[in-house]
Amino acid sequence: MKSIFSMLLFCLLLQGCWDSQQISVITVDPKVCQDQTLKNIALWDYMDDWYLWNESLDHSTILDDFTSIEDLLNNIKENNPVDRFSFMMTKADYDDQFVNATNVGYGMAVKVDELNNELVVSFVFDNSNAQKIGLSRGDRIIAINNTVFNDVISQENPDWNEFWSEFWSAIDDSNEVSFTWRTLDDAIVTQSMLLSEVSTNTIFATKVIESAAGKIGYLVYNSFIDPSSADLNKAFAYFNDEGVDELIVDLRYNHGGTSTMSNQLASQIGGDIVAGNIYNKPTNNANHQSDIEMFNLNGAQHYLTMSRVVFITTEESASGSEVLINSLKPYIEVKLVGQKTYGKPVGMRVSQLCDQIVLAITNHNHNADGFGDFFDGIPVDCPAVDTVAGGWGDLNDPMLAEAVYLLDNNQCSNNQVIKRSLLKPLYKKSFDGFDQFKRFNSNTF
Repeated sequence: MKSIFSMLLFCLLLQGCWDSQQISVITVDPKVCQDQTLKNIALWDYMDDWYLWNESLDHSTILDDFTSIEDLLNNIKENNPVDRFSFMMTKADYDDQFVNATNVGYGMAVKVDELNNELVVSFVFDNSNAQKIGLSRGDRIIAINNTVFNDVISQENPDWNEFWSEFWSAIDDSNEVSFTWRTLDDAIVTQSMLLSEVSTNTIFATKVIESAAGKIGYLVYNSFIDPSSADLNKAFAYFNDEGVDELIVDLRYNHGGTSTMSNQLASQIGGDIVAGNIYNKPTNNANHQSDIEMFNLNGAQHYLTMSRVVFITTEESASGSEVLINSLKPYIEVKLVGQKTYGKPVGMRVSQLCDQIVLAITNHNHNADGFGDFFDGIPVDCPAVDTVAGGWGDLNDPMLAEAVYLLDNNQCSNNQVIKRSLLKPLYKKSFDGFDQFKRFNSNTF
């Protein structure tokens, strides 16, 4: 019996925003890679050179004391409370998640509904086993194998990290696992499925909504990874063909990715208004001068030229999502609906050290006006909650309904519903390191 837990925590629900898929090499020298002290020295020298907060490094640190470079990186972060983001992963995992866009799992994501003591399906990947057995956004998972979740969730202050780890460790993932759920139509369904390779699509919906404001293009975009470039181009071709008048971009679960893709989407939204202008003005430490990034379609042929855009966000909207929002504000009217964003105005290089990828913070992002101070998140204009009330594009969704109302009326609604979401990821939120942020957001299995 093996644990599925490590596979569940694959990091598509993303961790950072970096310059591109280009990987810089710290070292892959076998002599270094076979010697822990030399690896520690290599990481330390890299951090001393590139780390945004290199002045926080404690130069009395004894590098021989660390049995892994992960431990050394965590020690560096402990001496710099601002850094809750830097982390590392294996090169193989990086390639799977951000180059090949595949991983092993069932192909779905869930949240906890603490009001009804249920697990709610927040999204399902295309062509995954979860989709094949009929699971879809808004379904309520009652049980997996013999575990009934109502009993677990109803406990006072459950430790979801510990529970979820122990739960999957007890399951033999080489066999089919039984899922029982209640559909949006109140039907109870039980089906079984196996683990399989999942291709992680990043566009969950592309729709046109008719409203008083005219035709509203609605795009649900889940992660800024390079394989989605062609899909974005196709989405904007559709919007052009439909002659949309307004645009809503749903980033509620988008945790970031490459700045190449964030820039492409921003360029496709702003079109002729932003072309030739500054997208991002990152700053580095005193050792390096960062290049200004201009708006770049990244080869996309189709774009809109919107004078305003509405973004749907939550505290899971991070990094590349926030840079996208911030970069457009100097040029067009930008409105946010939902909950304030996570608060990650910093980015990292992709650097290889032996068989691991180091994603340490190396730059602070700023828009053309020089603004980049959103460590506490970007506030919304119109609050709304994520209830997962139906499929993508369903106007019973309070967030989408509020975004449409804003476009129709140029103001927020007077809806007095509770503005605090009762849906939570499976893990309690913690800001003592980006590993905790990953666990908080890794609701995908």
